Amino acid sequence: MKIVCSKDNLVNGVQIVQRAVSSKNTLPILSGILIKTEGDTLKLTATDLEIGIECRIPVTVIEEGSVVLPARYLGDIVRRLPDTKIEIITNQENFSTAIKYGKSEFTIHGLAAEDFPLLPDIQGQQSFSIKADLFINMIKQVVFATSVNSNRPIFTGALLTVENDDLIMVATDTHRVAFCRSLTNGVNSQLNVIIPGKSLNEISRIMNNDDDEIKMTITDNQILFEGEGICLISRLIEGQFPNYQQVLPQGYKSKVKINTRELIEAAERAALLARDGSSVIKLEIKADKLMISSNTPDIGRAYEEINVNLVGEDIQIAFNSKYLLDALKVIDTEEIYLELNGPLSPGVLKPVNNDNYIYLILPIRTV
Repeated sequence: MKIVCSKDNLVNGVQIVQRAVSSKNTLPILSGILIKTEGDTLKLTATDLEIGIECRIPVTVIEEGSVVLPARYLGDIVRRLPDTKIEIITNQENFSTAIKYGKSEFTIHGLAAEDFPLLPDIQGQQSFSIKADLFINMIKQVVFATSVNSNRPIFTGALLTVENDDLIMVATDTHRVAFCRSLTNGVNSQLNVIIPGKSLNEISRIMNNDDDEIKMTITDNQILFEGEGICLISRLIEGQFPNYQQVLPQGYKSKVKINTRELIEAAERAALLARDGSSVIKLEIKADKLMISSNTPDIGRAYEEINVNLVGEDIQIAFNSKYLLDALKVIDTEEIYLELNGPLSPGVLKPVNNDNYIYLILPIRTV
């Protein structure tokens, strides 16, 4: 194999697929990136057998070929190359690969491409496209609520549902529920799958917001995401997602309209002195004032006060500050509603003038 490419394209391609390489994998071939010429492009592929990422970059192909190069060293090398034309030459007999630039070069030992596991050919019966910026925004609004506890796999993923003209994404770690809905623009499909949070995080990082669409193809146990020059294949999580609709309150005793930025800043400051571990901050809402406080006996106390608009009863409640801030930081409206039903009932955050996002958070008992 012999190709010539730009540094920027090479760095971009390596960094994208490198996200699928696992440092914990015991199979040496999976610690590498497969690079292979296809037409006038170079296809880069990596997988940890849970997710697989492919990226195509434009190159000048002088001789066709393929090789698996160690991801760690390849990534470190290409990031430090000068901004010039890069030449990659592989000896297809022993897979020794030279990376040349100007009068300098690296030589690294590769592996046979034939030993690299093929990514599955996804030919699902269900396939549809959605605007990239819309889908990436949906991911960011819910994926933080997935669990990192692998002992309960069902909570490590987000439910993706298509119902009539609605695309719905929901995530919960049992302490909170994030719900997001968007119109699918006439997608004629019925869908109900659970996608690993890790895969969704990677989609939001590697897919370009400027791309027109992301295409999804679904089989019984896998899903394929395709963007401009990039694709990601992920396994689906098996099991029954909990009935989140049962825990969403249908009414409220107290409804507070709050400036989103003011609440974020006040909660962040109060959290500085919140107890380690639970990160508890207390909210007291009385008339048109919201008082936020935290107290750690051996450190000190924080108190914040902001103006709000309250409809209903005065109330006191405590939350984990991180869980509260996670949602506030993905809400893009100037004001939010906080709906409450008592100090021991879940609180609900909603953007003002937007019914398509709901965030439920369980309170913390402070007595």
